[in-house]
Amino acid sequence: MMDPRKTALIVLLMLGLVFPAMACLDNATEVIMGPDYGLGGLIGLVIALTIMIIATTYAIGSITSNAHFTVFAKDEMYHLFFSIIILIGMTGIVGTSCFVIDFFNTSVFDALSSEGSLQSHCYNSGTTMQGVASCYAATAQSDAQRIAKIYIQQYIDNLMDSTFSWSLQLPVMNSYTSTADSYKRIVSNQYDIILNQFLIPALLSISMQKIGLDFIKENVVQWFLPTAFLLRIFIPTRQMGNMLIALSLGLYIIVPFLYVFNFAMYDALLSKSDCAEFK
Repeated sequence: MMDPRKTALIVLLMLGLVFPAMACLDNATEVIMGPDYGLGGLIGLVIALTIMIIATTYAIGSITSNAHFTVFAKDEMYHLFFSIIILIGMTGIVGTSCFVIDFFNTSVFDALSSEGSLQSHCYNSGTTMQGVASCYAATAQSDAQRIAKIYIQQYIDNLMDSTFSWSLQLPVMNSYTSTADSYKRIVSNQYDIILNQFLIPALLSISMQKIGLDFIKENVVQWFLPTAFLLRIFIPTRQMGNMLIALSLGLYIIVPFLYVFNFAMYDALLSKSDCAEFK
């Protein structure tokens, strides 16, 4: 009899499949099961390798009457079946994340749009949680770059104006020199402090986070999951494979989820007039 905890896990993993009408479900299914990353890619090769190992060890066990090979083949067959269930369940979880994004867009941004607030350009009917997180990171990076350029230009302009001077020379008398805009050096220093202590570190942080989100979006399913299923083939590394599957799930779903709901404040709180102050 299957462990009730495993039964509950399977049910939880497949809950997302009850939302087949979601716009981005096709994209979510293609990520896990499609030809580029899923069953047509490295995951399919790992499953095919597992089937070959099962067939080979079972044949060796049957020919040599060695129970160890036969038990190993049956154990691998059970874990292969469970791995396929996990793979299908992850598709359901990705589909559920699509439902969450669609619900958040409908319940929050449609309401804000009807009230005249700024509507998010990162949400659409076919987006995924990873796509929204990457879009928000790109938007924040673009805004940080734009503001940094403005502050650099202000720093240079004020520094150059502070060096402007004029001289008055009277016959028989001394000459007089005045730097009327010397006070702008203080303004220039303020721009320099804000730029170096706040804007540049923020820009570097956002850029690194965007690189991380893009890496998660493009590589977790393509490389982490196949490696996890490959490790599940062998008994000594099976727990490591399970841990890698959990890590892949957390990176691919939970991390973008946190970024989406944090970056949403960009649209929920800032208005066009707020952004215009930095232009």
